[in-house]
Amino acid sequence: MQFNSSLFVMLFLPLLLVIYYAVPNKYKNLILLASSIAFYAWGEPIYCFMLIISLIVNHVLGKYIAESKDNNRKLFLILSIVFNLGVAAVFRYAAFLCISLREFISLFWMGLGSFVPVVEYGMPFGVAIFTIQAISYSVDIYKGAPRRENFVDTGLYLAFFPNLIVGPALKYNSMIPQIENREYNLKNISEGLLRFASGLIKIVLVANNLKIVVDGIFSLTKTSLSIAISWTGVICLALQVLYEFTGYVDMAIGLARIFGFVLPEEFNNPYGAKSVTDFWTNRWRVSLSAWFKEYIYIPLGGNLKVGGNEHSRKWMYINMGITIFLCALWHKASWIAILVGIYFGFFLMIEKTRRVERIKAKVPAKVGRVLGNIYAVAVVVLGWMMLRVDSVSQLWSFIRAMAGFGYINTRMGIRELFDNESFIIFIFALIFALPFTKTLLTKLYTKLKEKFAWFENIYRPVYVIAVTAILAFTVLSLSSGENSVFEYFRY
Repeated sequence: MQFNSSLFVMLFLPLLLVIYYAVPNKYKNLILLASSIAFYAWGEPIYCFMLIISLIVNHVLGKYIAESKDNNRKLFLILSIVFNLGVAAVFRYAAFLCISLREFISLFWMGLGSFVPVVEYGMPFGVAIFTIQAISYSVDIYKGAPRRENFVDTGLYLAFFPNLIVGPALKYNSMIPQIENREYNLKNISEGLLRFASGLIKIVLVANNLKIVVDGIFSLTKTSLSIAISWTGVICLALQVLYEFTGYVDMAIGLARIFGFVLPEEFNNPYGAKSVTDFWTNRWRVSLSAWFKEYIYIPLGGNLKVGGNEHSRKWMYINMGITIFLCALWHKASWIAILVGIYFGFFLMIEKTRRVERIKAKVPAKVGRVLGNIYAVAVVVLGWMMLRVDSVSQLWSFIRAMAGFGYINTRMGIRELFDNESFIIFIFALIFALPFTKTLLTKLYTKLKEKFAWFENIYRPVYVIAVTAILAFTVLSLSSGENSVFEYFRY
């Protein structure tokens, strides 16, 4: 079951809301845990038992970590990490490792690789988010965070369904206070529903329509790629990725807000990044970057070993390299994901060199921001292309066409790639994705509110009515047509 399915929007969510707000407060966490397990079991009944067993094992190991002393605490921490990584390895990486081993053996001994069995157990959705939150649970308790004796509270933190698909990745020490005590009021419900609605609109109306255009362009032969068509395809791809990810996270944050939880923001004007470091650290999947920094990069040593000479700076690059590799492997069990991770890691490391720092210091601030933004977006979009294309030759064909060396005599025009609805959606999606749009709208809103006392009273109702109208159209689209599956549903 996905958030953008008619089953979830029209049945699961309304029914849960009625039950959740009908029961006394002391039972609300239990209702959320039960609904999270039901949500998981609806699409993954086979793996539901695995989820329950993992919840029990993590709760028990957390108890031993909290109550043991010295070396025993460390032993139970290691057992917890090994257990959770083992579950992830079996379901996420078993087939990948077997296939890689087969291909490696076949390079040296032709035919022998076929004797390596391919073990594949399927991919339960949410296992990646569950794993890193379970590790956060164990590590935070080991560091002294108060542990909840109530199994329901532990289970709710680990399996809370709104963020289980794509995040945000929640830290135990920051989430447990909200599990213990949170507000239940109409403001949370209304703001949560609006946020959920905006995410649903992004997915159903924007991302799904752009995906059709992207699939069409990336299925063209290289002889059909003109400079205009190739650039259109790449821009649509960048917009599809943006609205698909931000849409799902908007729905997750909105759902959590309905139930009284305030989840951290995951995206911050991503295509306004001034560098690749800025993009991955402050603007894209922020909670994920923070998790890898806190639980992997810093424990490895981070940049603490960086001194005043180049030799000592190598430790920073080594720690960054390990963290980037693990982050890429965590995203997806494939060599292309690892290569794209190395690709981004190259730019992240380059930006840390002293030479780049000296160059940046000499460039005027405004010029640096513009050039940095162009550079960062170009690097990121090329990374999305590497994940989207079917082969290196197709990637090269797109790059050549974008550079002006494509087939200029192609008879296909840009307008033929869109129907009227998708073209209008593309224009608006592009405008709202531009790096300066959010800033301009914020300034405009502030000035209007200061100049006209009535503006705030008019703006809110109009906004709610507009979102409601668009949402109604979106829900009709859900019930009348096919809905695409989120690429990272089994994240």
